Amino acid sequence: MNREPGLWPVKPERSRWTDEQWAAIAADGSHLLVAAAAGSGKTAVLVERIISRIADPERPLNVDALLVATFTKAAAAEMKERIRHALEEALERAPDSRHLERQLALLPRASVTTLHSFCLEVVERYAPLIGLDPGFRIANETEAELLRMDTLDELFEETYEQEGDSGTLARLADRFGGERSDEPLHRLVLELHQFAGSHPWPEYWLREMAGRFQVQDAADLMHSLWVRSLLQDARLMLQGAIHQLRAGLRLCGESGGPEPYADTLRDDAASVEALLSALENDSWTDWQTAFAGCSFGRLKPCRGDDYDPTLQERVKGFRDAAKKTVARLSEEWLVRSPDQYAEEMRLLAPDMEALTGLAITFGERYETAKRAKGLLDFSDLEHYALRILRDPASVPGHSVPSAAAADYRNR
Repeated sequence: MNREPGLWPVKPERSRWTDEQWAAIAADGSHLLVAAAAGSGKTAVLVERIISRIADPERPLNVDALLVATFTKAAAAEMKERIRHALEEALERAPDSRHLERQLALLPRASVTTLHSFCLEVVERYAPLIGLDPGFRIANETEAELLRMDTLDELFEETYEQEGDSGTLARLADRFGGERSDEPLHRLVLELHQFAGSHPWPEYWLREMAGRFQVQDAADLMHSLWVRSLLQDARLMLQGAIHQLRAGLRLCGESGGPEPYADTLRDDAASVEALLSALENDSWTDWQTAFAGCSFGRLKPCRGDDYDPTLQERVKGFRDAAKKTVARLSEEWLVRSPDQYAEEMRLLAPDMEALTGLAITFGERYETAKRAKGLLDFSDLEHYALRILRDPASVPGHSVPSAAAADYRNR
């Protein structure tokens, strides 16, 4: 079979697939991300990709050598059933193919499953490698929630007893707690722990984020993650405002549209584009000056019966939304100087370090409590599987595959 570079089969002359779908089916030799709207045929494309790979006459694969992970058990069952139908259809076209017959026989043991089910398989198979009792079970959400709360309550009580009313925890409670209880601080610690769990190195990530508050001065702040993140958000918001103004401008040109508004909207869009350009400079003063000088003109009146009132209101709606975006950025972001922000971050740094330390300690105690009861939650499945597949020599930013990972890679 002739091949295009980087593709498996060549697209048939008559095909039910679009060029974009076929590219997703046939692309080979690299990581691939496919993004498409609901109902656009992503599952069908993936099934065709799998079948094309299994039935490739030059480089055929066994179906049990693939890992197909879905979000739900229902999706996994549907995927496996679609693969079965596709294999049966392929076998009808090539009834003498012993390879396709074998694939149907292998399908029940194929790894077409949810990600958590795959992680569970890894943990069950290699539990002794991480000192885990193979007799564990998955805790239900109510059970896990009660254990989390009991563990956190014990941690708070012990810390208060050790530190007294003038310790670090009391300071955190004053800053982040409520007037009547520490419940808001409890929630914050739990949220930090949960969010950190979405990272491969939770403790490292927490400490790194706390360290981001160690800003020396305004110049240091300008090159920090915080300002880069603010700039990214501001650019997106201003681009959205420009799109809204242009949408209003298009309505001005429609039949019955408020054509007298058009000049003002063009000027407004140019002003917002100037703000966007100003953000390319590395000067807080320039940003403040640009926003202070940005103003939206007055709309000209639409007299007569030639203008549709509905279109007028829609244009005004687009314009008002753009004005609110600019005002929000100016009032919430640029109302203070970088020196003020840097000072606030320096004052917050000790509390952030203490808060992340509290979240880390809670995470360690919660894991110990679960292990004592032989319990795992869904987050444990992901992290324990990663711990198994990652060699102990791994460090943040550089993961080394373990012997267990090599076994899966060989499959």
